[in-house]
Amino acid sequence: MHLKHIISILASGAFLAACDSTVTNINDESKAEGTITIRVVDNHSGAALPSVTVYSVVDDETVVSDDLGNSTWEESALGDHAFQISKEGYATVQTTVTLAEQGQGDVPRVGDVVAVVPMYKAGVVAKGIVLYTDDKGKVGAAKGVTVYAKLPNYFVPSEISVKTSDEGEYTFESLPEGTEIAVYVGQESINSQKYIGADVRAIGGETYRAGDQINVATINLEKLSASIVKVSDNAAEMSATSDFSMTFAAELLKDSVTKDHWTVTNGSGSVVLSTVSLSSDKRTIKITPYSGKWNTETSYSVRGTVYSVEGATSTVSTSFSVGAKSSGDAPAQVKNLTVEQDEDYTYIANLSWTAPKGDIDGYNIYYMTDENPDFVKFRSVSSTSTSYSFDVDDYLPNSVKQVSFIVLPYNEDGVEANIEEAQSVTYKIPATTTVDDE
Repeated sequence: MHLKHIISILASGAFLAACDSTVTNINDESKAEGTITIRVVDNHSGAALPSVTVYSVVDDETVVSDDLGNSTWEESALGDHAFQISKEGYATVQTTVTLAEQGQGDVPRVGDVVAVVPMYKAGVVAKGIVLYTDDKGKVGAAKGVTVYAKLPNYFVPSEISVKTSDEGEYTFESLPEGTEIAVYVGQESINSQKYIGADVRAIGGETYRAGDQINVATINLEKLSASIVKVSDNAAEMSATSDFSMTFAAELLKDSVTKDHWTVTNGSGSVVLSTVSLSSDKRTIKITPYSGKWNTETSYSVRGTVYSVEGATSTVSTSFSVGAKSSGDAPAQVKNLTVEQDEDYTYIANLSWTAPKGDIDGYNIYYMTDENPDFVKFRSVSSTSTSYSFDVDDYLPNSVKQVSFIVLPYNEDGVEANIEEAQSVTYKIPATTTVDDE
């Protein structure tokens, strides 16, 4: 289950108790402003909490609650009023109170509001460990990674974090009691390789009180293996003396150019002796005939395996002809490529484009994030499609702030539009917003 959905489930029950607002104005007289009373109580006992600091974000003023837990805000205008509520020994919470128009016609009657706001004692301790598995299958402690605790949105802050020790251990010292919390790890870099915390640990709940300790189940990090995408080759421009080259989006390991990993055959099926090399940027593979030149008007088939530094493997199979294009001209580019946020769901990015002229067989969609600066293949869609919706929350770590897209048409021979001429669009992922229920 995705983190957003888990957190939504964890928070839903507690949200209902966060603020119980009751309209108390029953006067018939004209009343253009209202009075807001914040009544603060202990979540567990229900007792009134005196000496609570109540800060009005709208008025930029502070009122301390009386012995009955009340703080009063008179002559408040219509609309939403946000408050932050804090007291030593308790977790800070926030709430929003709305003053609404109750009148009819030209007579304003603004109702007074009493908002009952529970506070939660701080002091629940949560301890756990984060582990990862390296390329050799050895399990080790994930030291120095960030562990997050996601609280319901009415807490301030609603997300806190700690770093793991050299032994991979972490401790949250002062979590609120009676609250369900999600503990997780985002994307991390360990030994120059990327890992992500696939596990989300749901902890806490109504029965936990300040002073209790929770032993969180082990969080195991999974290694991210990005897809290896061939972004270009020079098959269409091959001459007798050209090196055949292929450029990939990901940085490749030296194993990618091991002779045994590549086979070149001519049109009659005979193996052609060749050498394979890797460019200085480790993204381009060059294949050179040992004889020094290719035969003109001859087709060649190339097959091999590439390995990325991030642990991904991909088998490449392609062909070229010397002095002629092997599979037709590349399709034209899409036009009017745009990406917009969905009107109903902030975590949905809607891609759309105008189809190019000419015959195409479909579109390949690639994406790149601010944390992984390589375009990798995401989806292929049919030639009848001119849009695609992308759920960023389901496919990207929460730490990613923006994602860029390229859409490349391809023809029936599998030839893509030229990557050098492609246009990209960037989608900035909206920051998580706080929504308070009354």
